[in-house]
Amino acid sequence: MSKKYFYLAGVIIAAASIWAIFLRPESAADSGTFDIETARVESGEVAQIVSASGAVRALTTVEVGSQVSGQIIALNADYNSEVKEGDIIARIDPQTFETRVESANADVQSAEANLAVQQANIASAEATLAQAERDFARQQALYAADAVARSTLEDNERALAVAKANLDVSRAQLRTSNATLSQRKASLRSAQVDLERTIIRSPIDGVVISRNVDVGQTVAASFSAPVLFTIAQDLEDIRIDAAVVESDIGGINTGDSAEFTVDAYPDQTFKGTVEQVRLASETLQNVVTYTVVIEAKNPSGRLLPGMTANVEVTADKRENVLRIAESAIRFRPPANGPEVIEAAAAEAGQRGPRGGGQRGGGAQLLNGINIDDDKKAAIQADLQKEMAAVRESMGERAQFDRAQMRQRIQAATDKVLLRNLTDAEYKQVQEAMKARATVTQVEVYKQTVDGKLEKQSLVLGLQDGSFAEILRGAEAGQEFVTRARLNATGE
Repeated sequence: MSKKYFYLAGVIIAAASIWAIFLRPESAADSGTFDIETARVESGEVAQIVSASGAVRALTTVEVGSQVSGQIIALNADYNSEVKEGDIIARIDPQTFETRVESANADVQSAEANLAVQQANIASAEATLAQAERDFARQQALYAADAVARSTLEDNERALAVAKANLDVSRAQLRTSNATLSQRKASLRSAQVDLERTIIRSPIDGVVISRNVDVGQTVAASFSAPVLFTIAQDLEDIRIDAAVVESDIGGINTGDSAEFTVDAYPDQTFKGTVEQVRLASETLQNVVTYTVVIEAKNPSGRLLPGMTANVEVTADKRENVLRIAESAIRFRPPANGPEVIEAAAAEAGQRGPRGGGQRGGGAQLLNGINIDDDKKAAIQADLQKEMAAVRESMGERAQFDRAQMRQRIQAATDKVLLRNLTDAEYKQVQEAMKARATVTQVEVYKQTVDGKLEKQSLVLGLQDGSFAEILRGAEAGQEFVTRARLNATGE
């Protein structure tokens, strides 16, 4: 029995081997039958879009409060009321403040009367002093003629001194009365200001978007001014404060175009422009964002303050450039797929060097800048001198602290450029460096006539998630593989 089973196993193994070698149908992987999908190089537009969200707000929003406490006795504005600057929108009960004005006015009158009394006292003191001077002069003459006793002269001299002192006192009292009058007048003006503040006026032309009080309600302004109304100025001109993450903020500049939608009108796209990129950052759950202010027009008034806007900012845009679908860039041949061959040596040699955003090379930095050769040579020499100083200052640390080395080289390069270039030339250099920073080199694949895949290098510029700008390495009409799928039918 054991020999019988042994022979049977041998027959089965031999039959399986014959089937696998001679009779098994050829698979798609073995025969190389693949469905190849390609994308064509074409001329078109590539735009870098940054998505963000933010709240719609009016250009100017003013919270109107009360600087005095009291009971609201009248409201002349309500939600959605259109108001002009200076319009009365509310009144606070003025009785208490009117009483204060009357009391302050009475204090002023009393101070004025007291001032008049002091002025009269001065006149009396001046008359007394004049009489004392005449008496003293007469007694001096009599004393000189030995007609009166010395004691009489001394009595007149003392009376003269007293008259002078009384005049000085009266003048001091007059100054006190003047100061008291000024103080009473200031108190009167303060009471009048408080009385005027019982009338709440609109500080701007706009629309009331919020009312926080009702008639009969008492407002208390002891420590802070309570907000009675919120007024938005000119809803035809709105702003959106969009929060952009730090990885995207570098490409956004003032003047970039933007589009946005709101949930209230999902089928309508509104247009705007980047007005400001604020420098202050905000961190929420370890995510750093910057506020980008979008300016937009709202002539129909459909966009209301507080609506959430989904914004797309065109950070960069290239028109009429060669482009390729990014699926061709991401494609990699499967392990069991068609044979891959390298590009021809002559063709590969035409690719040119890989682009990059290096900042250190003086010749590369100044490419495309309209300055004379002598100035370029001077900048190059200055750069070499600064780079040598950086390497000397770093010493052996340069081999280990590459990040610090890069920072010092960048700082030295900026210093040289600022020292030698005008503001316009320096701006051109910055823009050129920004453009070079987006340059990358990738490998793509194209299908040959015999079904193989040939590698080809492309130098890419701007990428927007769907298309990539081709700077070098391909021509319009070429096709590159985006997908290689096994043909299940074997055809």
